[in-house]
Amino acid sequence: MTARRSPSRPSARPSAHLPPETECGVAPELMDYLFAESPEPAPPPVREPPPTAALQPGRSVARQVGDVLVESRLAGMGDADVRSTLARKLCRLLPDLPPGGADTVSTVATRALEQLARDHIVRVREALATAIKDIACAPPSVVATLARDVERTVAEPVLRCCAALGDEDLLDIVAAAPAGWALSAIARRHSIGAALSDAIAGSGHAEATGILLDNSGAVIAEPTLEALVEQSAHHPDWREKLARRPALPRRLALRLADFVDLAVVEALRRRGDLDDATVAEIAATTRRRIDWAEAPDQAEPPERRAVRLHRQGKLDETALSDAMSWNETGFVRAALTLRARVAPEVVDLILDAHDPQAVTALVWRAGLSMRCAMQIQARAAGIHPRAMLNARQGSGFPLSPAEMARHLERYGVGP
Repeated sequence: MTARRSPSRPSARPSAHLPPETECGVAPELMDYLFAESPEPAPPPVREPPPTAALQPGRSVARQVGDVLVESRLAGMGDADVRSTLARKLCRLLPDLPPGGADTVSTVATRALEQLARDHIVRVREALATAIKDIACAPPSVVATLARDVERTVAEPVLRCCAALGDEDLLDIVAAAPAGWALSAIARRHSIGAALSDAIAGSGHAEATGILLDNSGAVIAEPTLEALVEQSAHHPDWREKLARRPALPRRLALRLADFVDLAVVEALRRRGDLDDATVAEIAATTRRRIDWAEAPDQAEPPERRAVRLHRQGKLDETALSDAMSWNETGFVRAALTLRARVAPEVVDLILDAHDPQAVTALVWRAGLSMRCAMQIQARAAGIHPRAMLNARQGSGFPLSPAEMARHLERYGVGP
């Protein structure tokens, strides 16, 4: 009998060219490597040739992708530097891959990049993120994984630059309350839609919001701008940024002028989209604020000043607005006591409770406007911007008189 021949052993050093292809266009050896959960220990690393350019004339993209994968396997896939180079080479070939998810070469390349995006070595993921951030046709699954990476050096370039990262993923990332650096990276993107701007502004992260306001490519809806103007009472560094925003509505420009900040006023006056009447009103408001602070009677206690102005019939909304621009909360509390005809301790109780409905009802009882109520909520009561009670249709009280009376009754204030 003829002895059975043992199966031939694979060559210790296979050809660097793509092996014979299967019907799907990819050699079995490559499929084994790409889809294996735990690849076998690699042979000793072989120094790989210099990185190839993108598409080489006269050679198919499929052949080049195959060569890159074989080249990397021969060089030793257990080596993090080899995997980093593989990531960069595949990214250079991405723009030339045939479109369509059903294409085998595209599918295999994407699968390889997905594995690299989950690599346990940080510098491999860093190499992939740096290479893929400027590629608009990058696989969404890959950039979505990199964007959620816990390492800043991996996620930040993708969050800031990658056009392939869609708004749905970005909104999901912002909603997950990421680290501040991630929000700041998103706020620096070249183009930001209104929904994403609203999410960043609503995150409560002051630095990211400031970066967003500086970003001329960010579309910020008017309601969001209005909320940020109100919040700038607690964030002085936002005011000049807001004053420079393109297409700032006139009423918000005037509202910004309520803050006694000469740099802000100068930025508003330099804008080319405000008419002469608006500029004159901004200047007049600023002058009045300064006169309030420099008045000869400024040394008298705020409560006595409020009583004097009340007797003179001058304790009006303008006086309260001027006092709030200088953070004179003692004057505001005294004014509300006099105008609403309630005990001082009741005013203190309502303002210190940070109750937006009760504060609004108190201002209503004092005969002041809803705009004044929003200012008092923010400045005198210290209510968080996201908890504030906003005006109805821009200027109306959002509660009925009966509802406001009920809120005051809870603090012992009768009809």
